[in-house]
Amino acid sequence: MEFVKLGNGGKFHSAIYHKLLHSIVHSTESVGSVTDFLASKYFKYIDVRYFTYISMEKLARSLEGKGISDDKTGSADENSESHSRASIELSLRKSYYILSKIPSMEDNNEKSEHEMWSGSGSSSEEGNLKEASKKSKTKVKMPKAEKSNNNSCLQALSAAIISKKMKSKFTKAWITFLRLPLPVDIYKEVLVTLHRAVIPFLSNPIMLCDFLTRSYDIGGVVSVMALSSLFILMTQHGLEYPNFYEKLYALLVPSIFMAKHRAKFFELLDSCLRSPLLPAYLAAAFVKKLSRLSILVPPSGALVIMALIHNLLRRHPSINCLLHREDGNETHNDDSKAEKEIVDAATVANISSIKPGIDHFDDEESNPVKSNAMRSSLWEIDTLRHHYCPPVSRFVLSLENDLTVRAKTTEINVKDFCSGSYATIFGEEIRRRVKQVPLAFYKTTPTSLFSDSDFAGWTFICDKTEENSNGNKEKNFACLSEENGHISAKRQRIECS
Repeated sequence: MEFVKLGNGGKFHSAIYHKLLHSIVHSTESVGSVTDFLASKYFKYIDVRYFTYISMEKLARSLEGKGISDDKTGSADENSESHSRASIELSLRKSYYILSKIPSMEDNNEKSEHEMWSGSGSSSEEGNLKEASKKSKTKVKMPKAEKSNNNSCLQALSAAIISKKMKSKFTKAWITFLRLPLPVDIYKEVLVTLHRAVIPFLSNPIMLCDFLTRSYDIGGVVSVMALSSLFILMTQHGLEYPNFYEKLYALLVPSIFMAKHRAKFFELLDSCLRSPLLPAYLAAAFVKKLSRLSILVPPSGALVIMALIHNLLRRHPSINCLLHREDGNETHNDDSKAEKEIVDAATVANISSIKPGIDHFDDEESNPVKSNAMRSSLWEIDTLRHHYCPPVSRFVLSLENDLTVRAKTTEINVKDFCSGSYATIFGEEIRRRVKQVPLAFYKTTPTSLFSDSDFAGWTFICDKTEENSNGNKEKNFACLSEENGHISAKRQRIECS
């Protein structure tokens, strides 16, 4: 790095620095210690970060071109082809490691001065960066009050210019890197950290829409990971994605309740369905889909579903009819009590032809519009009243309240139930204070080994004659034993005399 600093007449030697990064990225050996040393000692300087982004963009473009050339020239040797793929994958991992180690701009926004690694002068690109950082140090003769105000303005101006240039290079480096065929583990790690480490510092976050929509269309866990960043682009940056709710509906499968990132997914699901402009048929489809899943998932998943359904019913009063819908007699119009009492043969035939209990909801339909959720009812909620897990059966009772009266009800924080498991449910249950504790003693002395309630429907009658005969036999046997005892004692006395 001393050659980088002084090798170009005291200016930052970007060519040498690019060769250093090129050697690190394309090395077949482990250079993690070198990268860590570079990150800990030099990435705190703004000019080093600036030229790191420039070099990483160039290296990403070279890797992209290398991958395309390998695809076009199909090599006959499979060993050489697999070796080239392995080397490209290793280079991609090292490139991501370097990019992830560069500190973000927000870590340096509080500093009034941006520290530079090179001492003086620079190349054309570094000159602009250096000039912007020195504007705040320019000395102009003026009164002290005006001087302090102008210095603060210059510092703010220089910080804005530096931030703009850094964002531009940061955006180019990351966008170029995300175009590459990333390994699966790196791909998932990027999706997890994208909304936190990349999107806030891009000059134009909409540039990520192609990458995120492709990821969201893959399905499964990858779609769950891409949901957070895609939701930010839609809500904060005006991205339009017509099939968003259809793809979100397709993610509601039983396996999602066992996924690693399920807590974040359920929080985002609750946020995505919070808009009051959501159509009633769409809200009903999500409520019905969740209620159907509640009878298939573990108790922790059922608790999350109850919280989501509670919030949806409260936000959309028009779908509360799903809770209190009667059987198929709704089509009959009863205008008076007399008409209800008069039932002729034709009416009986019509009523008998109606098949109660038919659910019109199509669980296998991927499009929520065609699921017929508004014609269905939440019979699954009534089933959960008899759930074997006490917290679930108690939670269902909250849905019996009138959720249309928003003043008397509050939304449930889904985050409190997202990380639930059997262990957390058991821990909360044993910490509950029970009003009446069952004690280990009998209030009355038991008269038999088993109580009559243990043998409901059974009667046991003993015959008294048998008992009397058994008693007489026992008495006779006792008398005979006593007589034999007396006789034997008398014989002993005679023999002794």
